[in-house]
Amino acid sequence: MGNYHIKNCDLADFDTMTVKRTQILVRGNRIAKIGDSIEAPADAEVIDAGGMLALPSFADCHSHLSQTFLKGPLDDYPITQWLLRLFRIKAVISPEENYYSCLLGALSALRCGTTVINEMADWHLLDSMAEALKDSRIRATVGISTTDIAENEATPVISIDEALKRSEAVCAKIHGAAGGKLRASVAPAGLPACSGEMMRQLKRFADDRGLIFHTHLGEGRKETEDVRRMYGLGGEAEALYELGILGPRTLLAHSIWLSDYELDLIRDTGASPVHCPSTNLKISDGIPRIAEMLERGINVTLGCDGEASSSNRDMVREARLAAYLQKGRTLDPTVLSADVMYRMMTIHGMKALGYEQMGEIKEGNIADFLLVDMDHDICTFNPDYKLGNFLYAADGRAVDTVFLDGEILLRGGHFTFIDEEEVLYHAEKAIRSLNEKIHHIMNGM
Repeated sequence: MGNYHIKNCDLADFDTMTVKRTQILVRGNRIAKIGDSIEAPADAEVIDAGGMLALPSFADCHSHLSQTFLKGPLDDYPITQWLLRLFRIKAVISPEENYYSCLLGALSALRCGTTVINEMADWHLLDSMAEALKDSRIRATVGISTTDIAENEATPVISIDEALKRSEAVCAKIHGAAGGKLRASVAPAGLPACSGEMMRQLKRFADDRGLIFHTHLGEGRKETEDVRRMYGLGGEAEALYELGILGPRTLLAHSIWLSDYELDLIRDTGASPVHCPSTNLKISDGIPRIAEMLERGINVTLGCDGEASSSNRDMVREARLAAYLQKGRTLDPTVLSADVMYRMMTIHGMKALGYEQMGEIKEGNIADFLLVDMDHDICTFNPDYKLGNFLYAADGRAVDTVFLDGEILLRGGHFTFIDEEEVLYHAEKAIRSLNEKIHHIMNGM
């Protein structure tokens, strides 16, 4: 951490969708000053942004980093077959393979401008994942996926008591680690794979400790119908409401198969849905009613999910797909406009995860922000429409510089703190090792 005087950057204004040429002073981990002319301390490093776009960094609100190596092996399977293969593969991943899977996923996220991840992890892979997160320097909220009702013969199930013990262990290991960059959460898989009693007791555990509660909601039509029959209610969100799960610290991944009444319950309780458009389409889960959620004032966020289903860690790609889906679904080109999408990627995500003084570039806020270079890309070049073109025509690889907690982690598109080639060398060995196991599993099914 040092002092940085950034000149000639184009600061984004989401209210007007315009940019303004300005200067930014970073002192320690804070944005100390923004203005046309800044008198910086003598020890500040001067960075000439050369007209690069200054944006708040992104929050990925639903993630499975252990799936980073699974781009490819699980392509084009129906959800039932996809889940069965996923559980069997995860059961044989070694700590080293998982370490490089998580490290590569976290670095990919950083490369594309994400500084915050909300991770739903696996108990037997927790230690190696935690080490990877520390080494990546990314911010992460981490909970363990738990189930006590088997979805198929490969589903790992545990008792409620064991789930509580594991949640306690996650708190001890994760919460406040890496200089406060890591936080614990409670993250059961969700209905119908969890009993109502498991969900209730884990929510009580989270509330007692002020933790985020992170779960799946309404992802599959069949699962939603199963919950309706099991609980005699209108759907999964209504069941979660009756169980006391919904609240301002609750994140609901997917949130697809919901009624108007359930959308109202989510709004009234202050819970935050997490839209994962790539996964929803690739696994054919369905298309959630994001436009209606936003009309109700619901704090909708975005997530890249796991790469076994989304195949990417790029929040810009997710945001663009999310916008296009709702425009096409509603036949209204004004819904999910670019300014709304930017807020979902930044302010909404930070709010849902409880990060204060983040999500906006303003004086006094924590220095998590990006410099985006689009002027040297022949496919996106137009200096008068940078904000729109970054969202609709570019992708996260246009990110040139990433500040996280006042530290430059990416500069000129290259990491400043880790040898990317060395990571890729070891990751390739780990991927090949895992692929041999995957081939054996696939051939046996």
